[in-house]
Amino acid sequence: METNLVLALGILLLAGLAGGIFISRFKLPAVTGYILAGLAVGPAILKLISWEMVEYLKPVNSIALGIIALVIGGELEIKTLRKLGKSIMWIGVMEILGAATIVFLAMLLVRQSLPNALLLGGLATATAPAATVAVIKEVRSRGPLTDSLLAIVALDDALGVIVFGIMAAVVKVLVSGVESTSISHMVTTPVLEIAYSILLGAMMGFILGVIARRVSKQKTLLTITLGIVFLTAGLASHFHLSAILANMVVGAVIVNTSPRRRKIFNLIEGIEIPIFVTFFALAGASLEIEMLGKVGVVGIIYVVARITGKVAGTYIGGHIGKAEPVVKKYLGWGLMPQAGVVVGLTMVAQDIYPEAGSLILNIILTSVVISELIGPIFSRKVLELAGEVYNEKRKNFPDNSSMT
Repeated sequence: METNLVLALGILLLAGLAGGIFISRFKLPAVTGYILAGLAVGPAILKLISWEMVEYLKPVNSIALGIIALVIGGELEIKTLRKLGKSIMWIGVMEILGAATIVFLAMLLVRQSLPNALLLGGLATATAPAATVAVIKEVRSRGPLTDSLLAIVALDDALGVIVFGIMAAVVKVLVSGVESTSISHMVTTPVLEIAYSILLGAMMGFILGVIARRVSKQKTLLTITLGIVFLTAGLASHFHLSAILANMVVGAVIVNTSPRRRKIFNLIEGIEIPIFVTFFALAGASLEIEMLGKVGVVGIIYVVARITGKVAGTYIGGHIGKAEPVVKKYLGWGLMPQAGVVVGLTMVAQDIYPEAGSLILNIILTSVVISELIGPIFSRKVLELAGEVYNEKRKNFPDNSSMT
């Protein structure tokens, strides 16, 4: 099995890289190629990698998500957030509520039970940051839309977990008749999880910052940084906290307090590509194509309602917060990808309401398949329309760039 796992990892890395290079020729984001390549070599099509291998390689996801979260947190520079102003918080809150509300109502319209509709509404809030970050890194975009997008995907995990926790609490009451005191406990539980995750990330970020001041060798600094990322993710998992949020906070602490922040993130940038390739190729290998046919119209309606809620909520939040026109117009379309966190939340939903566990899982997997394939394409397109994509030929940004 160990030899097979190493072989599987090699196949995923090389196939994913080839897929990314190939699909880039058609001006599509490389991350879509990584996913399609993983799907092709995985158990769903060519079967070069078995379901058992995919399952055993799942820890790779935790490693990759930890590094991706650190990179996202590194974009949360206070001076940049101040420039974006209150619009970011308004957008974050409204896009979360928009997705939850519209999916909830849509599920009721297609005659899903109230518990089902509530759980699916809560699950609709989650957005996968990895695909969006990968596209931004690939096209080297900069500008108000890019800054806002990075800030929102960083906030999305925390806000989404809180909203899901509240809806899950209501469902548990509906299906088991829990008393009001239990409702209060269940509502505060996700809030405490977020608070403890932030505290853990802040402590680990402080430790990394202190050590970084005393280390001069680049290789040593990279090793220590990766060690902190893995340690943070491991501690978060052990204490049932959010590993993604904790490592985001590590990145945020470093970028705002450490004099060696540029060195740290430059070192991480040097190992990003193989991590992105492996992560998304493995995600592609994990996809079950047959799931698309099992949920039918309900699954498609969920996907459409979720996207509609994200886009509408972003526009409304941007309008209230007086965001720049380019942010109001395009930001919501960059929030399509859904994976990682939502799969974990789905497991919680199945425990709360096992009667509909299979249906909910199939709907979410359908959303993951669709959003992970088309989401990166939309993300790249809106960045191009906003004029924030670096022009390789001219070595600058387009003339219509919205950058200041």
